[in-house]
Amino acid sequence: MGMFKDAPPSEHPDFTQLRFMAAGTPSWWKRNRHKALGVAGLLAGFWLASHYNTAAPAASCTPTAGTETSAPAPQGAVAGR
Repeated sequence: MGMFKDAPPSEHPDFTQLRFMAAGTPSWWKRNRHKALGVAGLLAGFWLASHYNTAAPAASCTPTAGTETSAPAPQGAVAGR
C-alpha cells in the first residue's frame, strides 16, 4: 500500500456553514439612471439652444436710400473733383 489512501474527500469542518450570498435588488437610481441622465441632457440641450442662437439675421433685399452717396471714397481719390 502507498502513502496516500484512496478515500473520498470530506468536508472541511470550518467551511461547512458557508452559503453563497444572493444579489440584492438594484436601487431606483441604478435601474433608471440612464433615463434620468437622458432627460437632464435633453433639457440642458433645449436650454442651450434657446439661449445661444447662432442663426444669422436675415438680410433685407431692398437697399436703403442714400447708400450709394454715403459710401467713403476709395483710397487715393482726390476730394472735390
